[in-house]
Amino acid sequence: MLWRPLIGNTLVVLLVLASVIIEMRLYKKVFRKAMERRVVEHVQSQEQRNQTSSVMSSSDDDSYLSGLYYSNWSPYSPRMHFPHDIDLSRVSHVYYAFFLVDGVSGAVKNGDVWSDTGMDLYKPLAVKMSKLDGDGDETRSLPKGCLGELFYLRHADLFPDQRTRNFKLIMCVGGWSNRDEFPKMVRDPRRVEVFVSSCIDTMFKYGFDGMELDWEFPEDDNCEPQAYLELTRRLREKMNELEAQIFGAAAGHPKFHLSVATPAFSGKLKILPIKEMDQYVDIWNMMTYDYYGEWSEKTGYHSNLYDGSQSAQEAFERKHIYSSDDDEGLNGDSAVQYMLKDAGIDSRKVCLGMAAYGRGFKHVDAKSSNGRFIDKKFRGVGGASEGEKGMWLYNQLPIKGSQEVFDPEYGSAFCYDAKHKTFVGYDNVDSVRMKAQYVKDKNLAGGFWWESCGDDHNNPSRSLLNAFTDEIRSVRKSDTLMYRQNQVLRFYIDKFGPNGYLSPFVQRILQREESTA
Repeated sequence: MLWRPLIGNTLVVLLVLASVIIEMRLYKKVFRKAMERRVVEHVQSQEQRNQTSSVMSSSDDDSYLSGLYYSNWSPYSPRMHFPHDIDLSRVSHVYYAFFLVDGVSGAVKNGDVWSDTGMDLYKPLAVKMSKLDGDGDETRSLPKGCLGELFYLRHADLFPDQRTRNFKLIMCVGGWSNRDEFPKMVRDPRRVEVFVSSCIDTMFKYGFDGMELDWEFPEDDNCEPQAYLELTRRLREKMNELEAQIFGAAAGHPKFHLSVATPAFSGKLKILPIKEMDQYVDIWNMMTYDYYGEWSEKTGYHSNLYDGSQSAQEAFERKHIYSSDDDEGLNGDSAVQYMLKDAGIDSRKVCLGMAAYGRGFKHVDAKSSNGRFIDKKFRGVGGASEGEKGMWLYNQLPIKGSQEVFDPEYGSAFCYDAKHKTFVGYDNVDSVRMKAQYVKDKNLAGGFWWESCGDDHNNPSRSLLNAFTDEIRSVRKSDTLMYRQNQVLRFYIDKFGPNGYLSPFVQRILQREESTA
């Protein structure tokens, strides 16, 4: 009787199909809320929410900036670091690196089109949320890429405290690998004109609140320092023109941000017309790191706050007897003091840089080190950060088998791998707390990191961002972001039409505002 097993098999198949259909229907109705909860917790955990609600502030007087550089190579393996991995409640500025200068044409272009605007990052973040249907029109309206997710995070109702999303997004132009293009561009007035216009158009197209110039570094000749001044002037003028087009003669509207990634050693600081540039610049981001590395003759801490001096006499001897000209002033405090005292810059416009990575040296002899491994000869630099010679991300430190040590006289941490004779200097939670206290003592604007992917975002007790913001106690959040203004959103649609990068999502925001008005 063959029909009996056939009927039995058919019933089994039908039962399986029925269970699958029921599960699919129940998935959206029963489990979606739970999945939304998990997505929100991925962006900001319960522990983080409890800790940070009191950290955020809208006051300028008693709060500080907390900036992170986010690179467009971060989402690739092995880093796999996405914007939603950042505890944005502790961040005032996200500096997006990099857009690049084309020295031949003067135009600004994407550093990585796929990462910037092509990746679909909503699957790990928002497609599974009850407010988004993976097959619906809303998902299709969301801008893609890291830039799209960052814009979305500033407008989505993801966070228990909506101040979390009040961070500025800044377009960074240049960087070390793009350094040779600036001299080509600034020597041709037509290219300069293209550069300035291209910067402003690109900034607005991708939803940035402003931009940062990162020319590393102008040479001391008859052209480049003055050209840098001219760039800041022209960019500020173009920003003012765009604001006038959007807001007309109205007062009190948000302003586009202009910052400069600033060298942090005297040889380069002295050649820049800093006082003249300052009238156009909002923030000076001091790159107080990379003091020592594979290019150095001897080992050293690469992100130290101080030079180890304990007295005025020792400082004099270290500067004039023991140090070479190349080593003079290789510490964060010297750079900050130059900006405040020599250049006369308002302290509330100066941000202290910190490093979420270490620089190391191999074959460093531990004999007669007295517990320190600086000013030693070395051979080779090693490294564990892919594509970056001599570097370890902070979350890869200390090296396995070594101990992390904090040197309070220099304001730097280090580890030493005795087996391989490898020394690495870096920032840890102790040095960051010291630097946060320094920011408060000097009444600086705040601090920032290069770069976000190096921090230990999964371990709050090891996180540099957590250590800094816990110490300063108040992160300055902006209540008047540029793209929260309906005038800006309407101007965007008028300028780019329905096919602009952000246009579908901007139209949804405007529709939502109109429906709730």
